[in-house]
Amino acid sequence: MAPSGSVEVVSVGEDAMDAEAGPASGTRRRKTLIRLVTMVTWGMVFAFQAGLTVRNPGPVNIISTGAFGLLFVVVYAQLFLVGWLGQRRWSRLTARLHGSAYLSDLENLPNRNYLLSELRREMPRARRAGTPFVLIVLSLDNLDGIRARRGEEFADRAINGLASVLKRFTRTSDFVAHLDGHRFCVMLNECTYEDSFIYLRRVPGTIAVSDGHRMYEVPVSARVSQYDMEGLYATDVLREAEEAQPLRRQQEPRYGSEAA
Repeated sequence: MAPSGSVEVVSVGEDAMDAEAGPASGTRRRKTLIRLVTMVTWGMVFAFQAGLTVRNPGPVNIISTGAFGLLFVVVYAQLFLVGWLGQRRWSRLTARLHGSAYLSDLENLPNRNYLLSELRREMPRARRAGTPFVLIVLSLDNLDGIRARRGEEFADRAINGLASVLKRFTRTSDFVAHLDGHRFCVMLNECTYEDSFIYLRRVPGTIAVSDGHRMYEVPVSARVSQYDMEGLYATDVLREAEEAQPLRRQQEPRYGSEAA
């Protein structure tokens, strides 16, 4: 099982890599050939102009040759700069696209897609070993109302606060993912429904958030579902956890704080 917050690199076959690289390498070769031909043509014209200036070093020829040389340098410097910036931008975009498939924008936590891939790996192992696992879906209560009353920044601090709590209390042998918005999912490996309450007792029932003047307590809901060894599809297993009845919160807001 991968540690929480890490990304597993999946290798692809050489044939698939060659198939993807073929068209791209052909395009690069054509572009390189065009640039080479253009540079040679410009060089020949510049050499011709420079020869005229050497044979007839008048002011007009000197100015024309200097202007032509300056134009040559500016044009190719611009082409080089545009190509370099474009390559850097493309590299960043590619990295973001590859990362967004499995990482959330929130503290680079694994996202729903990553969680589903982990479930597809864990479900067969759980059936073979006869050791179930538990999914706990945790979310902030009434976040839309809190956002309307306290503002977007307050809501974001509450979400980040819950993310930090889950990262701090979840073992590296388990798995925490950001589903969407204010919802998170923790997968406890080789764990039963009853044993999952040991973990839940460590997670606070509220998240303390400041609005700049005072602290408020944002309640946290928890839904627990144990894998029954019969589900075959990861999406069904996750949906069962998401649709489970929320547990009744027993922890009261801490002293000196108010409910949000």
